[in-house]
Amino acid sequence: MQPGEAFFKLLRLGIGTCHDRDVKLDKAGWAAVYELGRRHALAPIVLDGVERLSIMQKPPADVVMPWIGLVQQVEAANRKLNRAAVMICDKFAQEGMGTVLLKGQGNAAFYLRPLHRTPGDIDLWMDAGRKRVVDYARKYCPGVEVVYHHVDFPVVKDIPVELHFTPSWMNCWGMNRRLQRYFAEWKPYSLLHKVQLPERVGEVSVPTLAMNRIYLLVHIYRHLFDEGIGLRQLLDYYFVLRQPCSEADRKEAVQALERLHLKRFASAVMYVLQEVFGMADGHLLVEPSGRYGKRLLDEVLLAGNFGQYDERIRRKAGESAFHRFRRKVGRNMRFLSDYPEEVLWSPLFKMWHYAWRLRHGYFEGKEK
Repeated sequence: MQPGEAFFKLLRLGIGTCHDRDVKLDKAGWAAVYELGRRHALAPIVLDGVERLSIMQKPPADVVMPWIGLVQQVEAANRKLNRAAVMICDKFAQEGMGTVLLKGQGNAAFYLRPLHRTPGDIDLWMDAGRKRVVDYARKYCPGVEVVYHHVDFPVVKDIPVELHFTPSWMNCWGMNRRLQRYFAEWKPYSLLHKVQLPERVGEVSVPTLAMNRIYLLVHIYRHLFDEGIGLRQLLDYYFVLRQPCSEADRKEAVQALERLHLKRFASAVMYVLQEVFGMADGHLLVEPSGRYGKRLLDEVLLAGNFGQYDERIRRKAGESAFHRFRRKVGRNMRFLSDYPEEVLWSPLFKMWHYAWRLRHGYFEGKEK
């Protein structure tokens, strides 16, 4: 058995969509599976699959011990982020600002073992205008960087925190206006949609399922053009689509995808969810497309988690803003035939965004 084949089988065993426990690998093969798990930030989930194997098929101790150590680190990091998220949300509530915890720790609640989702940062959607949020962030962290959708808020050691004015955006001006209207509709319901984080550390508001069915897909779409997509992001979406969904809910989601011109991308993602995670037909929003899905899966496997292993994305030392712009636009032209609207609007959005940040003093270390 090849390591790649074993990796996908163990991943499906870990999430419960595969019951074939026949995995045969030598020591080098197991080391390769472990590395794939690390590369895609899914090592704990793959180890969950390993736990279901017979004793004769499990990896040797000198491979599995570092693996277990990594999982323990992930669990500890999740506990730390969960406590920090509750603390920060409570602090904002005391100061009269509601928050919605986006992605991350909120998505982990859908996992079979929430502490086994490899954590990232804390993204908070603020119930306040951009100026108030930026002024608040820069009061405590002078000169922090501001971009279209968020401001950095590094107030907790070793935990990146971002305060969002909006959860995401699209390069195409018309589609972005529609998306922002959807966010405005979803926001009041999400502020009231509270969940208890693991080990009962506290409650936070998270997006409703209706919002996440669209928002997480937009987030994946955004990463395709900017930082690269990881399997972890797709697994988050898999678990969201596994949640209860009536026919009316599904129809509403598909209608939103059509209005945002995202149905083609959704069909590519559905293909990946079936091919990689074994998603059942009944949970798909639209028909999967092998034509677009295969190309998307190739991108995912090449880039790794957040594009960390994609040389086409990695910023080079001493790279100027112009060279970074040219590199990103050049890379995105590869997607022109599949997603022409977003690709062609990309350079226009980037130029506008640069000028907008310059005008408002939103670059790091600069304030008006």
